[in-house]
Amino acid sequence: MRNSEYQRLLNESLRGNQDAIGQLLDRHRPYLKFITQRALEGRLQARVDDSDIVQQTCLSALRNFQKFDGKEESQFVAWLQKIHERNIQDTIRKHVGAEKRTINNTVSVGAGDKLQGLFHLETLSPSQRVMQAEDAVRLAEVMTTIPEDQREAVRLRHLEGWSLAELEQHFGRSETAVASLIKRGLENLRKRLNGDA
Repeated sequence: MRNSEYQRLLNESLRGNQDAIGQLLDRHRPYLKFITQRALEGRLQARVDDSDIVQQTCLSALRNFQKFDGKEESQFVAWLQKIHERNIQDTIRKHVGAEKRTINNTVSVGAGDKLQGLFHLETLSPSQRVMQAEDAVRLAEVMTTIPEDQREAVRLRHLEGWSLAELEQHFGRSETAVASLIKRGLENLRKRLNGDA
């Protein structure tokens, strides 16, 4: 979605247009899903549906939209991200109980390379986090347009840092086939990102 179209939706939302608010939130679902997947990586993923947390965030944002006092995309992304982080923390507390766990280094938005640094906040200033969040939203949106196996391979390799051996076992394919899958995924992403630029 072009910036002008995004801003139009945001302006309509600020005027109380419920359809526009819904479209705005739908646009951020892929981004919220990536954040959730990183935060729940490991044993929690088997017990928690990341789509449920994304839905909860969207419902919270819809109910509380009148509390949003910004006017720009960066402000909306930061506001939505704060709601989402709170929902993730609540979910982790609920499922982990007394076990100490933090999501400070797992909930993220991106720095440097568009893939490798996509979801890492800790080294960024607050203003950098907001700017990178806008890029992360767009990249997450574009990633939903490539085939599912390519998307999963790229996500696990470049966002989660899995080795080729781990991916080989995960996909049940040879190392060569997995490497090819990642390469095709990256090429598709590059084409789509360049086409969207």
